[in-house]
Amino acid sequence: MKPFSTIAIPHRDILEGRLTMDVFAANLWEVYKGRAHEDYRDSNIFFRKTYITEGLKNLLSITEKRLKGEGGDPLIQLQTPFGGGKTHSLIALYHKVKEWKA
Repeated sequence: MKPFSTIAIPHRDILEGRLTMDVFAANLWEVYKGRAHEDYRDSNIFFRKTYITEGLKNLLSITEKRLKGEGGDPLIQLQTPFGGGKTHSLIALYHKVKEWKA
C-alpha cells in the first residue's frame, strides 16, 4: 500500500504547519456572516481546495435539480460521524445556492 502522502498531497498551509484550528474548524454561520476565513468565505478558493467526493457531487446534483423543479429528493439526511464532512457539505451547498441564485 502506498503512503497516504504520496496519493493525496496536502495543501501548502498544512505542509508548512500554518493550518490553525480557526481555519480547520469550519463554521457555516461565520461563512454566512462573511467573517469566516477566506478558505471558506470565498467560493472560488473553497471549491479549489475541496475534493468533490461522489457523495458531495450527488448532494449538489440532487439539490440543483430540486431547486430547478426537475425532481430531486425534498429531504436529504446527511449521515456521517463527527468529522465526516457535514459542515463542509453545508458550506458547499451555501456557495452553490448563491451561485444558482436560489
